[in-house]
Amino acid sequence: MSRKKSIAKSALKIIITLGISAACLYFAARKIDIEKILLDLKSLQVGYVALAAAVSATALSIRAFRWHQVVRREKQFPFSTTFWATAIGYLANNILPARAGEVIRSVILGLGSGIRKSLVLATALTERIIDAGVLLLMALVMLQFTDKFPASIRDSWSLLLPVVIIVLLAVFLSPFIEGFLHKIPSVLPANAGIREKLRALISGMLDGVRVFHNIRLLMVFLFASVLIWFIDASVFMLLALSLGSDLTVPQAIIFAAAIGFASSIPSTPGFVGVFQAVAVLLLPIFGIAADRAFLLVSLMQLMGLTVTGILGGIGWVVMQRRIGAARLEQELAEAE
Repeated sequence: MSRKKSIAKSALKIIITLGISAACLYFAARKIDIEKILLDLKSLQVGYVALAAAVSATALSIRAFRWHQVVRREKQFPFSTTFWATAIGYLANNILPARAGEVIRSVILGLGSGIRKSLVLATALTERIIDAGVLLLMALVMLQFTDKFPASIRDSWSLLLPVVIIVLLAVFLSPFIEGFLHKIPSVLPANAGIREKLRALISGMLDGVRVFHNIRLLMVFLFASVLIWFIDASVFMLLALSLGSDLTVPQAIIFAAAIGFASSIPSTPGFVGVFQAVAVLLLPIFGIAADRAFLLVSLMQLMGLTVTGILGGIGWVVMQRRIGAARLEQELAEAE
């Protein structure tokens, strides 16, 4: 791809993400009463916010532990490498568009562990897919414990579950059709170099998925996933308490699911606008006014940026020393 085409593609991506975020932010803020938000800020109980930040850091640590259990089956390496790579990735998601942190954390972990990047990226992508299935299933279960949810939305989520299950099955079964998948690059209209890169990418992806065929590992992963989402739900509950509101566990899980799936929408860094739109649509159903819902999710974003900023910043310094600043920057530039 020429430099001009690359610049045009990047510019188009920025325009699209800015447009989506701006539209969502306008939708969320158009009826917000600033005076009510200022009153809530004056009565904000900072202790709950600090506790939510500590709990959020714990969730990040468990996410790193979960990923480490997967990747270390290929090769043993220190947990700290996975932890710092995870922290840097989440920081990147908060300051860069298009979930760039997923690629960045995979590149850093691949370099830090000496494991090929295609395999590490495959485990990261498979992790996300399993996460989506676990979260959706948890939300559907929690819907049975709350009657404050429109039947139309309840039904739409139920229809989404088979789609997620089909995707999960397709991912898990892909190693069994490895021969067919390796033939795909051969029929594509591309030169030999690109075809070879595609074959290497497919091999890495299949190896990454094959790791999850270990039943014991899969059970540990699923247990950690459920634990992580309950911890994330507790963060929302603590932030609600900081503003003088209450969220039950089922409501917090449902909100976490809505936020989780909204993060798949292209948007500006930190999902500004998109998360606000979700909050003002969903939280009033649970008795939290739109103004407070807007503030709650904004606090969540600011808290997340602070936690990942501290941990990710430290991690960046550590990994630059371990990998080499020049090499790290070059590899990340090539991965864009």
